[in-house]
Amino acid sequence: MRFANIVIAVDVNDAENGRAALARGAAIAGAEGQIHLLYVRYYLPTRYSQLIAENFDLTEKEEALRTMHQWCADLGLDPRDINIETRRGRVRDEVIAATERHAADLIVIGSHQPSMTSKLLGSNASTIVQQSPVSVLVVRAGKR
Repeated sequence: MRFANIVIAVDVNDAENGRAALARGAAIAGAEGQIHLLYVRYYLPTRYSQLIAENFDLTEKEEALRTMHQWCADLGLDPRDINIETRRGRVRDEVIAATERHAADLIVIGSHQPSMTSKLLGSNASTIVQQSPVSVLVVRAGKR
């Protein structure tokens, strides 16, 4: 099966696994495939709005986009050929929504090795795998 429309979900704070997911997703997509690179910023309850800087949301978004553009450049990918976006919300909801919005046929997720806590409580990656309407590839840096 050839995957041609791929959502790659990354955490910009986990560069090693994020870059690995981007590299693997780009290799799968090939020259003809479409890549949608997504970072979901943590949902912030409105009660926190008075505690954070006024331009926090914009600054965080710009930094995330800069990081993802740099990862593309580092991997020899042209960022103009990739739909790079960031959303704020629950990771699983935003990744599934992006999959539906872009009519993707594969989700690639960069994920760290599960800890005892995530094994007991669940992780974003496992939740996406369970709820995804399409195939999901979980990529860990250094794993083949």
